[in-house]
Amino acid sequence: MMQKEIISPGQRRRLPEGFGWVDHRLVRENVIENFSAESLALYLFLITVGDEDGVSWYADESVCRRLNFTADRLKAARRELAGGRLIAYRKPHYQVLELPNPQVSNYFRKALSTAISSDIPPEQRQPQGTEGMGISLHPPGGTYRRDAEVCDTLPIAAIINAMAGGAE
Repeated sequence: MMQKEIISPGQRRRLPEGFGWVDHRLVRENVIENFSAESLALYLFLITVGDEDGVSWYADESVCRRLNFTADRLKAARRELAGGRLIAYRKPHYQVLELPNPQVSNYFRKALSTAISSDIPPEQRQPQGTEGMGISLHPPGGTYRRDAEVCDTLPIAAIINAMAGGAE
């Protein structure tokens, strides 16, 4: 019987939030857009056959037969997944890894971009309930300057909205 080997103990996969073993961040954070159909087929196969640590040890011939791959297609898909840090591979072991750190969602980027470009007047940036008290979290004109960087300020509602995925 083959002995199990955890290739990368610090990156052992954990059950993701949501239903099942497929981490929803693959879609939410557009991770799947960075990979070919062949590599995603291999990834799904490895998720399906892996144990609780994401480890499996199917032989190349068996994987090729089940996915209708040539040996070259399997090698290319495996290289793509390993390069994208979705799997680790040391013959004969595969390990599905924890997804890389969460990325800023496209919804957040879009909402943030919309909020920045909306030219919110500085008076609307005043913290609610502090009007006329001489309290402001924002400099005049609504622009912070740090050395050569210029950062426009945003109301907290715009930031929270962006963090919530742009939901109203």
